Formats: sequence, structure tokens, C-alpha cells
Amino acid sequence: MRELLALDLAESDATMAPLPNGAGGAWRSAVTEMTVAGIDVDRFLTWWQGRLAGGDRSALLSANPERYLADSSGEVVEIIETIGSGPLRFFLTFHDGVEIADEGHEEYPVRIGGTGRLGDGTEIARVMHEFGDGPDGLRIRLTIQFPANTPEHVFVGHQWHFACEFTNWLEGAHAQA
Repeated sequence: MRELLALDLAESDATMAPLPNGAGGAWRSAVTEMTVAGIDVDRFLTWWQGRLAGGDRSALLSANPERYLADSSGEVVEIIETIGSGPLRFFLTFHDGVEIADEGHEEYPVRIGGTGRLGDGTEIARVMHEFGDGPDGLRIRLTIQFPANTPEHVFVGHQWHFACEFTNWLEGAHAQA
């Protein structure tokens, strides 16, 4: 997949790499929220984090048709997926201390943040996946930030992307229960 998309990936790197400097350090969020009955935080996270840690390519790839590659090895997940109008390759590392400036996080006791970097190390995305149990079921808030000058279609497209992949992962977690 890396070889097949090499020209597209070089083009997307050239488009995305200058965005952080051009934004002057400003980041903007796209947020996707959902509530799902019949599953709780522990059951979902046990399933989902197990797929990541085990490098379960089937579960990682089948979650979204916009995902071309998901190679989870150790602390870093190499991802090639549609960001905006074409494929982008980035390396996602989950870690503490991710700077997401939006409000409302206190409503979600489980927070999993990460940073996405291009192959040259340029920080291109920040994510915060938040989870909590509520009276109607599992509550999920998925935030991704891109440099503020990133085109609008990238933000909207990623909201749909998150909705698709997490719905499919939730179905996978339900099916295994």
C-alpha cells in the first residue's frame, strides 16, 4: 500500500507539512460525539485497546473504507487514511499531556490523547478520545485538531471518519461480548 500510494503521499506531505508554521501555532478542533446503549467504557476499551496493542489489522482496517493501512507496532501506529480529499500517511503516538484546548473534558473520566506526525516529524494532528458511562449508555467524544489554516473539508471529513470507524469498532466490541 505504501508503494501504491507513494506519489499521493508525497503530494499530501507537501500540502500538509507547511500548515503548522502558517497557522502561527493556532489549532482548530473537529468534534464527534456519540452515545451508545448496551456497552460500557470498560468493555469497549478492553476490546479496542486490545486490537491496537495486538496489531489486529483486520479490525483496524475494516473500521473505515478510507483507511488504507494501519500498522500498530509498539507505541506508534502508522496510518494511511483519507484526510481531506486524499490519502495521508502519519504516525500516531498515544501519550499524556496532549494539548487540546476545548472545554467539556471534565464530563469524560477516561481520556486517551495522541499526536500525529508526518514522516519528517512535523506535528500535523492532535487527538483526544474521551469516554464515560452515562444514563443512556457509553458516551464518546472524539476530538481531532489540525493547524487552524487547514482547509475546512478536512475538519468535516474527519468528523464523518470518526463516526464511521467508531461505530464499526463499537459493533465489533458488541459482537465479541
